[in-house]
Amino acid sequence: MDNSKGARTVKRRFILLGGLCLGLLLVSGLIWSSAASEERGGNGLCLSCHVMEQTVFQEFKKTKHFVNPSGVRAKCSSCHVPQELFPMMQRKAASVHEVISWARGTIDTQEKFEDNRLRMAKKVWADMKATDSRECKTCHDMEAFDFAAFKKPESVKAMQKGLQEGQTCIDCHKGIAHTMPDLSAGFRMLYEEMDRQAKESGFDAPAVYPIRITYCYLEKDGQKAGRLLPLTRLEVLESSGDWAKVRVKGWQQIGAERVICEMQGRRIFSAALSKGALDAVTHGEPILDPDTELSWRPARFECWIKKGDFLADETLLNTYGSELHAATCGGCHAQTPSIHFSANQWIGGIKSMGTRVTLDKNNGRFLLKYLQLRASDVVGDNHS
Repeated sequence: MDNSKGARTVKRRFILLGGLCLGLLLVSGLIWSSAASEERGGNGLCLSCHVMEQTVFQEFKKTKHFVNPSGVRAKCSSCHVPQELFPMMQRKAASVHEVISWARGTIDTQEKFEDNRLRMAKKVWADMKATDSRECKTCHDMEAFDFAAFKKPESVKAMQKGLQEGQTCIDCHKGIAHTMPDLSAGFRMLYEEMDRQAKESGFDAPAVYPIRITYCYLEKDGQKAGRLLPLTRLEVLESSGDWAKVRVKGWQQIGAERVICEMQGRRIFSAALSKGALDAVTHGEPILDPDTELSWRPARFECWIKKGDFLADETLLNTYGSELHAATCGGCHAQTPSIHFSANQWIGGIKSMGTRVTLDKNNGRFLLKYLQLRASDVVGDNHS
């Protein structure tokens, strides 16, 4: 018993000694990092990493946070390290993982840094969003903004609107101190994966979806019946080798029968048919839509599709749509939620973005339908 008690006492002393040593190391690390940071304009520790000096610091030197009429210069820590003790210690502890990652060679060259720029930027943006841009607000007091000094009235309007809606600095000011990463990198990589899977996938699922605008046919290897739009649900009726017979269900507006829409009164395009394919459409009775004051009728259309442009994996399709939405609608301002507009309003919303965001026809159509299927007047009708 005495030996056991003595062993426990020795163990407790070792644990206590270890804790004290760890605490001293942590405090010493904080003191050392603070002292090191005083070098080179307060950025000494950060710039001890060669790749940081050659990339983000060179970008930072060209911004108003480095040189400006007021002569107030931000440091790396001004934006990336909290002022309060406990959040500061948390950030310092988290930086250990970053040092280990660097030591492993994750970003030890400029090429590797660029390959990881988008991933790292998203992490920083998410952290700033989670803290309500705490470090920005250490210097920038919202109550002290002189809106009369703004040169562009539209900037005043956008900023005041954002503040009223509870947006935070990083929602609209990404890329303000460093080069904006290529936001398209994420969705381009996902598109390549979808394309690969589509070329390998058959038609053994109950339904498939086009990943891009693609043709359909009245018969296998026959006459083109029209085009199918991305994210249109195609019910698989039968398959034969690389071909499948599918059914599209939707609505036609009377007077515009060449287009099949997802829902009555909502211009969510599913298929654009050729004149020769109209006789193959099965119709229901016309209904007057109270919102559009136009007559619509249910429609079903059967056609053949060829392997290469279709996927059954809804999760991958929706992940791609989400990434596309974030990259195009969240680069210049706070990302607009899909429920912010109705399905028909999103058509004008996407067109207005066309002057600032470059999307090819396939991506534009994919994004539009992704947002329309999650619009305010669609979600309420239990569509997803």
